[in-house]
Amino acid sequence: MDESKILKCIWLNCVCEHSPKLIHDCVSHIGTAEEIYNGNFDERKLKNILGYRFSECKKKDLKSAEEIYGYCNRNNIRIIHISEPDYPILLKNTDVPPQILYMKGDNLNLNDYLTLSVVGTRRCNKDSVKFTKKLCFNLAREGIIVVSGMAIGLDAAAHSGALEAGQKTIAVLAGGVDTIYPPQNENLYYEILNNGIIISERPPEDLGGAEYYQERNRIISGLSYGTVIVEGHIRSGTSITANYAQEYDRDVFAVPGRPTDYNSYVPNSLLKVGAIVTTSAEDILSEYNDRFADLMDNGLDCIGSAVRLNNLDGTDEYEYEITKIEKEKTKKENRNQIKIGSVIKGKQPAVIEPYKKPDFKDFDNSEQRILEYLYKCIEPAHIDEIMRNTGMRSSEVSSTILILQMKGAVSQHAGNLYSLSI
Repeated sequence: MDESKILKCIWLNCVCEHSPKLIHDCVSHIGTAEEIYNGNFDERKLKNILGYRFSECKKKDLKSAEEIYGYCNRNNIRIIHISEPDYPILLKNTDVPPQILYMKGDNLNLNDYLTLSVVGTRRCNKDSVKFTKKLCFNLAREGIIVVSGMAIGLDAAAHSGALEAGQKTIAVLAGGVDTIYPPQNENLYYEILNNGIIISERPPEDLGGAEYYQERNRIISGLSYGTVIVEGHIRSGTSITANYAQEYDRDVFAVPGRPTDYNSYVPNSLLKVGAIVTTSAEDILSEYNDRFADLMDNGLDCIGSAVRLNNLDGTDEYEYEITKIEKEKTKKENRNQIKIGSVIKGKQPAVIEPYKKPDFKDFDNSEQRILEYLYKCIEPAHIDEIMRNTGMRSSEVSSTILILQMKGAVSQHAGNLYSLSI
């Protein structure tokens, strides 16, 4: 890829403050990053799109872009432009595809593999973790590359299952590819780095934050032929990922849950409108073995057979019987004829009812600042993120959160994570 083309694209991303929609609007309505940089645009039209950022655009300052580009070169971070042949075709065919992707880890061309996203809530039970690991283990050993968001809970279980099967996995981050978040998943991060790919649309060293999860989730769905929903409540990133999958006309699989369970809302809602009932890997493989046989054959030779439950010591832990898998290589004659179409036909994409914003008028100014930020976060936010994004001091944040907890407006989770509870 032409260095100048990449630099101009990074420059435009910086001008747009890395807002996916703003970048997309510029490219869709004005022209390429190079054309904008060279002044080949309708100034009035671009000003309407960029607003106060237009003055920064006029400066044509490449310093930040050059720093990002240089950092990537020094740290083995690939930058893939949307015009390159190894840019993921599935992602390219979405409403707001990133103009550039940052990748760290393996140099796999994702267009040669069957990718499937597996997502679920962070606040999950042990049985759901076991199920997700087993599911992804069995999918991976059949040549499917699992995509998820490396969050604690079911995302981490999905990656772990694929890795234990000897297959690669893809983690899409809300921050830069070299930013380990959450910190509890540091070991998992390096496992994925050594046996998979870390992907982000945000520049390296970007800390990200909970407010970027929604943007991240569209990439998770966009990279995948289908999405598996294990658990998710009404106000969760899982519901957003599911909606994206349907909007992109991708296959949707859902794991049924008890109607009384808080986290069963999303999968059960999807099942009502035609998502495929998923109780094991076989439910997915039966859909894909014929449709995508050639792509699945491209998967690495994995290890591992079935996962069985060990009750001998009363721990209910899964053990993995390790065997070499011999896969029969049967290539389809024409992969271009494969149709991606969604399992859910003729249904409205947004089947998950949107969460309505609460009224914060009865709270004081400090409380409102924290509540407004948590409202933007579709997943629990770390206290450091809250401080950084509200501009409040540590002591003020701690005392205000305590008051909000007493009022029942904020819930605390393990690892100094907080979420809105109203």
